[in-house]
Amino acid sequence: MTAPPERRAVDGARLSLIGGFSLSCRGEALRLPGTVQRLVAFLALQERPVPRRRVAFTLWPDATEAHAHGSLRASLFRLRSGCPEGVLGDRDELELGTDVNVDVHRALALADHAGDGHGDGEELESILHRGELLPDWYDDWVLIERERFHELRGHALEALAEAHLRSGAVARARRAALAAVHADPLRESSRRALIRAHLADGNHADALAQYREFAGLLRQFELAPSPQLRELVSGVTRGVTPR
Repeated sequence: MTAPPERRAVDGARLSLIGGFSLSCRGEALRLPGTVQRLVAFLALQERPVPRRRVAFTLWPDATEAHAHGSLRASLFRLRSGCPEGVLGDRDELELGTDVNVDVHRALALADHAGDGHGDGEELESILHRGELLPDWYDDWVLIERERFHELRGHALEALAEAHLRSGAVARARRAALAAVHADPLRESSRRALIRAHLADGNHADALAQYREFAGLLRQFELAPSPQLRELVSGVTRGVTPR
């Protein structure tokens, strides 16, 4: 998933896809049917203008060509009636309007600096803590984009946790790492970040509990924690051997 060019920061239209769909235009939340929501979301997640034919067949895959194009025209009319800046297009291609601020685009831009201290970590955390991309949407194209965002979200939360640990903000490190673990309980790098945050805060019992929980999950797949993770918790408390 690549961040598109930065869009102008205006108050005209704001689109949220993380944690659920929401579109506001000139400060007013729009109530849109599912077909129009999908049109907006699909265009927002593309890196370049999309041919109308591809848009129609992607969003209405089971329809005839005539019906798919008719549904696209109806959705475009409905969107433009409520939010004129929502879509730009010519005869052959469509793209999201340049004045629409999209939370996914902002997250992608901020994630590039998640661990170096040069970006707005607080804003990025606020966005990422909303959850996954378009939960409860199961279109094929959504599943692909959600998986890409899921991977980016995990990396960004881990990077934020490490950056907070370096700066001594242990509580914020623990919060970021915990969000990463909740998103993917089997991801060792996220679990390692959370254990490190607990250890930095002196919560040895919590660190050991996280290790044991993770080891138990892995046993279901006949796997074991890495030597690096075992080393991290070894000797956490006197006389306790990590399992």
